[in-house]
Amino acid sequence: MTDKGTLPLKAARKLNMLILHNEALAKDKSLQEKIIAWGLDMLEEARADWSDMRASILDSIITCDHRKEAHKRGKARDNKYAPFREYFRNLQEQKFIEYQKSGKKMTANGFVGWFLENIPDEVTIPYKPSNQYNKLIKLAEENNRELKKNHP
Repeated sequence: MTDKGTLPLKAARKLNMLILHNEALAKDKSLQEKIIAWGLDMLEEARADWSDMRASILDSIITCDHRKEAHKRGKARDNKYAPFREYFRNLQEQKFIEYQKSGKKMTANGFVGWFLENIPDEVTIPYKPSNQYNKLIKLAEENNRELKKNHP
């Protein structure tokens, strides 16, 4: 109808019926054009809103998918480190019990220092060398909390 677009066929038919059944509206072309322009403006605004909603929904879906993928990668990485963590925990538990029997307390820092000095050749630490010490300390602290609960 105008350069803004066209009214959908169903809406155009309803408007046509409204104009045909209203004498004042049927005689006033200017008012008809204003009503059509208003309808097209409303349609344009509604389409813009729908487009915005669609874009935001797609963004939400993509974000959710990224989170899910990151979680999946995190689990895979966690599974990669699991054997080392288990070995480290068992060794720490042995040392913990040994220290406990001799009446001493084993700290996480102390165990990590001992571990790094006495690491067997066949054991590889899966953490990056630049962050190895901090990761081992964190793991040893976590293990110590568990060991203190299990071996009071």
